[in-house]
Amino acid sequence: MLKKNKEKIERIIIKLPKSVADYFRLAFPHGKRSEFVTQSILQHKHEKLIKKMEEDLRKVGATRQK
Repeated sequence: MLKKNKEKIERIIIKLPKSVADYFRLAFPHGKRSEFVTQSILQHKHEKLIKKMEEDLRKVGATRQK
């Protein structure tokens, strides 16, 4: 996780189907689940930011070509 950041940690509740929750517990030992969720969310955030930048650049490129 991002322990270097010294950011405050908050607890959240994620509702998952039982089969997914069971797999999640088996696949990620205690203490590693939060790391996985954090990395997944930050990766999603980064990918979304990249897509937004690409769209903005396409729009700018299209207006410059006119």
